Amino acid sequence: MRVRRLRIENFRKFRAPVVVDGFTDGLNLVCEPNETGKSTVLDALRAALFERHSAKSDRIRSFRPQGDEVAPSVELAFDVNGEEWRLTKRFLLSPSVTLEGPEGRFASDAAEEKLQGLLGFARAGNRGADDDSRGALGLLWVEQGQSFLLGSPGETARRTLEEALAGEIGAVTGGRRAKAVVAQVEKALADFYTATGRPTGRLKQAEAAEAAARAAATERARELEQFEGVLEQLEYKRNERRRLVRDIEDPQTDADLKKLDEDIARARAAGQALEIATLAVREQSARRSALEERRVGRDKLAVQLQAAETKVAGAAEAVSAHAEVIGRVRSSERTAALALETARSALREAETRRDQSVAERAAAERRLALASAFARLDRAEAHAAHIREREARIAASRMDSAAMDRLRQLEDAESAARAQAEAGAATLTVTLEPGAPQILLDGTPLTEGAIRLSRPRSLSIPGVGTIAFAPPPSGEPALARLRAARRDLADFLAGVGHDTPQAARAAGRARAIDEAELLGLRTRLKAECPADAALGIPAGLDPLRGALAGVERPAPETKDAAFPAADVETPYRAARAAETEAAARREAALESLKAGELKEVALAAALERAEAERARLAADLSADRAALADADLEAALEEARAAEARALVDCDTARRAAEGLDADGFIRRRDALRKRRDTLQSQLPELAGAVARLEEQARTLGGEGPASRKAAADEEAEAAAAALARLRSEADTLALLLKVLKEAQQDAARRYLAPVTRRIEPYVRRLLPSASLSFGEDLKPQLLTRAGREEAAEMLSKGTQEQIAILTRLAFADLLIDKGQPASLVLDDALVFADDDRFDTMMEILAEASDRMQVLVLSCRASAYRALSATRLSIRPA
Repeated sequence: MRVRRLRIENFRKFRAPVVVDGFTDGLNLVCEPNETGKSTVLDALRAALFERHSAKSDRIRSFRPQGDEVAPSVELAFDVNGEEWRLTKRFLLSPSVTLEGPEGRFASDAAEEKLQGLLGFARAGNRGADDDSRGALGLLWVEQGQSFLLGSPGETARRTLEEALAGEIGAVTGGRRAKAVVAQVEKALADFYTATGRPTGRLKQAEAAEAAARAAATERARELEQFEGVLEQLEYKRNERRRLVRDIEDPQTDADLKKLDEDIARARAAGQALEIATLAVREQSARRSALEERRVGRDKLAVQLQAAETKVAGAAEAVSAHAEVIGRVRSSERTAALALETARSALREAETRRDQSVAERAAAERRLALASAFARLDRAEAHAAHIREREARIAASRMDSAAMDRLRQLEDAESAARAQAEAGAATLTVTLEPGAPQILLDGTPLTEGAIRLSRPRSLSIPGVGTIAFAPPPSGEPALARLRAARRDLADFLAGVGHDTPQAARAAGRARAIDEAELLGLRTRLKAECPADAALGIPAGLDPLRGALAGVERPAPETKDAAFPAADVETPYRAARAAETEAAARREAALESLKAGELKEVALAAALERAEAERARLAADLSADRAALADADLEAALEEARAAEARALVDCDTARRAAEGLDADGFIRRRDALRKRRDTLQSQLPELAGAVARLEEQARTLGGEGPASRKAAADEEAEAAAAALARLRSEADTLALLLKVLKEAQQDAARRYLAPVTRRIEPYVRRLLPSASLSFGEDLKPQLLTRAGREEAAEMLSKGTQEQIAILTRLAFADLLIDKGQPASLVLDDALVFADDDRFDTMMEILAEASDRMQVLVLSCRASAYRALSATRLSIRPA
């Protein structure tokens, strides 16, 4: 059987008519995306052949498009044995069917019956066609998701296949007499075993008797074993009681407990020292981190300032008229920068010398603990006063970091708006002759130069009149943006309580400085009040105050005489003054450079923004350096790092001292020893009671004669086992006879199924080398044999099951074609579980099979079938 053309209308998703045509005798491929209707095409093909036109079951109603009361219809042109037939079938509304071919035109039930005779399927039931009624074609036309099923063929399909097999090998061997003998043996065996292999009848009674006798013998053996066990336990408990008394009175336990108490005290002392050292490390690390963050922020500000200067320099290079002046100014700036670097180098050297002096003073101060404590208290009190002062100023200021960011955004927006307004304005260039009368611009005397007319202006000429200038309307949006930007800036300044952006920035820098200084002051306050082990003062200002209250302050000359410092402070102050002077000179040079660059008229707008950014960054950096110079910051950072290093050394020393002193471990061991002794003492009464109970139990069990009772029970169990063995031998003989008879039947079945096995064997060996497949009497794949091992077909992987199911259908199709029966193969989204190699092998097998039969493949995987040589069909509008 070969399909030639299919037309579908009002069938599920196909409301409008569609056509699939161009079918060839060989391999045909319909490859469309998901939701195109490939599976609907197969459903329509099956409905046209196997469903009765007059049926109105739920399945037939499901053919209608969702929500439409229409008549699904299918037209099919096909060939059977070289004869052309045309089938038209309509369902539900005015149902009808016509079949036209070489033998004439058939309609209604006659058409249905003729179609059944042509294709070898049975009349569908009330609920529609099923596997039993569709016959061999239904078996060979595989729906989506059904390709991997290994079920046995339906009744009609199996009858068709059996007729083909019978025609090839003749009558099946065996017969009714063989089956009768098998039935008699099975009946006799049923007296011993059930159908599931479970004992029954006399065998079950004998097994029950044998189990009861064996249980009785086991119980007597258990009683004897219990008596012997009681004697053994009694001896064990007596020995255990002796060992328990010895362990309780062991003097080594007292010695171990005493030593553990000493170890616990030593470990706790080391742990407390380690905790104090760890706290000191954290304090010094926090101080060092705060200073490093401040230096990173300053470095970032310097990088931003350098970027702004680079931008200004780039704009200035375009001002060729001022190249010589700018060159001289830059030379001066470089000279000032070199002088500043030299001054800073000298300052760093002076700081190094001063730090060395401070280190010597610190070493001496450690020897004068009390004087140092008073000095630290004075400094701590000063820091506390400064902290309160900074906190009050910070609370009074509104210019936090968010406000500073907002101010910069508003200034940038105002600068950009001003640049846009001036960019679109006209320029009035004024050149006055000597002795010219005074001309007024908006009431102000006019001077020579260029004037940007970004807003309406009025020019008054004595004796002539007034000239009014109005900017073009195209510039009004830019002016509006400029006015809005200025309003936003003014509103912001009013909100933060400052008149000018400069004042607001100054307030913001002052708050930032106060916040940074507050962090430093708090860190320094904490650093000034560490725990003083020499004086027994805990960490903190309040403990320091309390410890020194009522203590007489040491004489100042005692401290001063020990630490002469004039020789290092004078060079340091001179170096600091030289560095400040060099910085001022460099700043003056930068200002000169800025004045020269501002003369570049052609780049006025860009230069103004760059200069504003540079000036802002320079002011921020200068303000930050004015609050704490780079040298002071570096000195403070070095001192903080040194303090942190010393704290780390102290912490490491304390950690090494605490190593191996696990207080918790010592406590656990001490508690374990105490608990063990308590446990042993609590066990002694229990052991005494157990010994008494076992002695009484031994007297009770010994008087009942357990050994003689066990011997009698063993004799009864042996007799029951012998009777059971005789019945089992009889049952095994019947089972062996049944096995031989069934093997003879299976051998006959193998000869019966040989044509199917012979046809599928080449396919299986190509897919699975050295493998073979056997079938059951129901024509269902049963066992796959490879490498000498048998595997049940239903236990194979899904991919292998699917491939074997398709190959089985190919073998059935070959058998039917050889016997002149109509056959063709249809696969809907099959081989979804196949790997690449097996997929290619299956494509080769299908391509070869298409030389003998028509094969139709429906799939959504275009890439998988791209290399397949097939006639490619499409679902197109009719």
